Amino acid sequence: PVTPPSLNLQGASIQIGDEFSARARLRGYAYLSSNVLVGATVDLTTGNAFSDTDGTGLGISELYVAASPSGAPNLRFADGQLDLTSYFDRNSFAKDSLTHFFNPIFQTNPALAATQLESQPAALVTWRATDDLILKATAYSSGGIDDFSIDGFAGEVGVRLGDLIVRGTYMSATDAGSRSSFPELFQSNRGNGIFGTLPGDREVSYGVNAEWFIPTLNLGVFGRYGYQENQALNLSGQTYSGGINLFDVFMADDRLGVGYGWGLSNDALRQQQNGDTPDVFEVFYDVRLAPNIRAALDFQQRNSFSETYLGIRVRADMELLNND
Repeated sequence: PVTPPSLNLQGASIQIGDEFSARARLRGYAYLSSNVLVGATVDLTTGNAFSDTDGTGLGISELYVAASPSGAPNLRFADGQLDLTSYFDRNSFAKDSLTHFFNPIFQTNPALAATQLESQPAALVTWRATDDLILKATAYSSGGIDDFSIDGFAGEVGVRLGDLIVRGTYMSATDAGSRSSFPELFQSNRGNGIFGTLPGDREVSYGVNAEWFIPTLNLGVFGRYGYQENQALNLSGQTYSGGINLFDVFMADDRLGVGYGWGLSNDALRQQQNGDTPDVFEVFYDVRLAPNIRAALDFQQRNSFSETYLGIRVRADMELLNND
């Protein structure tokens, strides 16, 4: 039997301090056969709180076809416009901006995000070698569809050891004009009045991502480390984060999260340049108000606990196709 098609409408808003963001997302998929799927995601966004959305306004985040060969069900291919954050650096406790932490440090590894881990034209292969080992690889265009060139690569190994999952990710791409890297890099003088990155710069990044669920405590523990290097300038930055999620704390299906993270930075250059400390401490509480509505409150302290931010989030989901 073929799974029925799905069309989901999601609305969300996030207020952090005096910054407001909102997004309407329409996501759908349909099976053309038992092993061929087509899917798409369209976003209408304002503000910058949604790390898995490329820019603001109206845009197509995903438009793809995915297939599994009938003789190899553990092997899957996807091609088209893909949201690479959905496939790489996944984490059950620190990933989704609408379920987990508000701050992007705890969502996609900042080192990988700075190497264009976002919505991209890409070809992806996933192989579940065993129940406890998953391998992924993708080739993609660092400059998106506007400056199309298959010049990026990402690979990931995921290993499950009981209730512990560890993922290791490698990426290589060109900057392609995105100027995404650690902030200290942009004060690096290349000569002739040019500072920071250039579109042809080759960037590489490494990420390690671990999650551990402890059933007896209903507790999830996570940790990340990331490294990014601009090979043209021979400069690199590092990032790390860690924390916990507690479930069913005050009521069924609620979630309490506590985390500390250090943004992508070159610490030696930061101290020379008297830059801000790129750290954040965050506590959030997320609760289900109705079957399709969630809300959350958030508390953050940034830059060595010198700045305090309060946040609120509301999310609603609706399935538009009745498949009963």
